[in-house]
Amino acid sequence: MQRKSYEFSQFMVQVLGVTDLGAVFPHKVTYHPSCHGTRILGIRDEPMLLMQNVKAMELVPLPFAEDCCGFGGTFAVKMSDISGAMVTEKSDHVLESEAEVLTGLDMGCLMNIAGNLRYRHKPVRVMHLAELLYEGVSGQ
Repeated sequence: MQRKSYEFSQFMVQVLGVTDLGAVFPHKVTYHPSCHGTRILGIRDEPMLLMQNVKAMELVPLPFAEDCCGFGGTFAVKMSDISGAMVTEKSDHVLESEAEVLTGLDMGCLMNIAGNLRYRHKPVRVMHLAELLYEGVSGQ
């Protein structure tokens, strides 16, 4: 059976064979690899291949990047205290990276982390990798 759908970075790299879009994004960026993306979909290298080719972007490691952000679907509702502690810890690591921008592939994770950062009045911009690349290509 053929796959009929792809995650964005997998489609760009594996299907289209594209790793360099000619994007320019002059910011310090860190990347959150989501649990679903890495553990279920097997996404590892594709986002990095795309980000390593973005000109003027400083890609910095996210401490404890593989740790969950605490969202996990209904987990955030059923275990809200634990989920809240997990996203606070994840946000602390984002801040520790000193990145201006956090990017990733999972909108649930990104909204969860963005909400925590906003609640804490931390000025880190959170955006999906597709948004970052689009902005980098369009010059916005």
